[in-house]
Amino acid sequence: MSLEKLGSFTRNNDRAQASKLPGRRHRMVTYGVPIGLGLGFVILLAILFRDRLLPARTVDIVRVVTLPEDPGSAPVTANVEQGSYSAFEAPVVFQASGWIEPDPLPVKATTLISGVVDKVFVLEGESVREGDIIATLVDDDAELDLATAEASLRVMESRLVSNEADQDATRASIDVHTKRLKAAEALLVFRLEEADRFASAGPDGIPKTTIIESRQKAVAQRSEIEAIEFEVAEAMAQLRRILSLREELQAEIALAQTEVERRKLALDRTRIRAPISGRVMRLFAKPGQQRMLGPENHDSAAIAYLYDPDKLQARIDVPLSEAAQLKTGQAALVRSNFLPDSVFRGVVSRIKGEADLQRNTLQAKVAIESPDGRLRPEMLCRAEFLASGVGDREGMDSTHVGLTKIRLYVPESALMERIDSFAEVWILDESNERIRRQRVKLEDERREDYIRVGEGLRPGDRVVANPRPDLRVGERVAFAPNTITKG
Repeated sequence: MSLEKLGSFTRNNDRAQASKLPGRRHRMVTYGVPIGLGLGFVILLAILFRDRLLPARTVDIVRVVTLPEDPGSAPVTANVEQGSYSAFEAPVVFQASGWIEPDPLPVKATTLISGVVDKVFVLEGESVREGDIIATLVDDDAELDLATAEASLRVMESRLVSNEADQDATRASIDVHTKRLKAAEALLVFRLEEADRFASAGPDGIPKTTIIESRQKAVAQRSEIEAIEFEVAEAMAQLRRILSLREELQAEIALAQTEVERRKLALDRTRIRAPISGRVMRLFAKPGQQRMLGPENHDSAAIAYLYDPDKLQARIDVPLSEAAQLKTGQAALVRSNFLPDSVFRGVVSRIKGEADLQRNTLQAKVAIESPDGRLRPEMLCRAEFLASGVGDREGMDSTHVGLTKIRLYVPESALMERIDSFAEVWILDESNERIRRQRVKLEDERREDYIRVGEGLRPGDRVVANPRPDLRVGERVAFAPNTITKG
């Protein structure tokens, strides 16, 4: 092979290799970038939700056993005055979680007309007084409508004033015509008497022409009287027309006044006022946003939700296994992690009429006495329902109610790091999905494989039996099929 052919072959081979390089880069961009993005997204999900993606640890859950005190022990007594409890130191029979909400309901500040929000004068969490303006709608049209209605009213009132002037003028004309009529009638009497005198004197005493002239004067006077009577009648008819027009004007003025009031009301409704004194819980409006009245969205016309911070309640989801001990008027203690050092007294005010099938709970409302101003709706809380020997509030007619003491027991297999009368247990937190460590104080009393707990646990708590040594605080757990539900 010659050198020229060898060089030509080498050049052609280089060109072929160069033509393949862009295709490889294109495939790398086409497939590599999406694959890289997908792997990055998977890694991000794994970092954010690794705890959810990993299976929960299966453990045996044991509910704290609650037993009444021995019958021989003296019951705790509590005074009940006018249907409210003062026995807030009674033993806890069970506890359940929930959240804070307004009592009985939040109050909606809403616009009564459709429009565009002009200004908002409050923010969420601010306090307002009843009647304060919290927002305004664009009111240009309303002001123009009011000005038009007021101008129409002024026109009607001026027409009424003119009508009253016409009445006065017509009455004055009637008076003038009446006086002229009386004078003409008196003159007619004179003319008739004169004609009679001339006629009785005869042509010998008075010329005949004078007698005829006197008679003509009497006839003319009668015609004058008739003309005046017609003028009086016409003036009376004019007065009646003016009075009728006056009634119409008065009716139109009443309508115009009503229209003015309606336009004032429409203008006033562009200023949304606080319906109660309280605090802004939720704000729906912002400048430039349209608010509309309509049945499709019940919040489409809402400006804000308000509530009274002095009237709060706890909405508690009571497990059905504990709901049999729930009674209207029952005393309860409410705690919130937001204020861990505060305990609020409350009374069960209402029990919902139906249970929650999916959550297997029955909802109860606990009215909080003297709530702290720092509490806010939707804050999580926990209610401890106290022992009571009464039923519904309506049935309370005694002044003393017997309260039964209770005792708590846990299996000894749940105890860890036991030193003297103290030990630790794994307990489910409020989410019922994760565990935390809890220090407990033990008593000497035992029943089978259970030991009495003096401090650290509450009725309804659930602990981990036979815990594994590698359990971690906050770890997500699942109930084993043979979970103990005793107690």
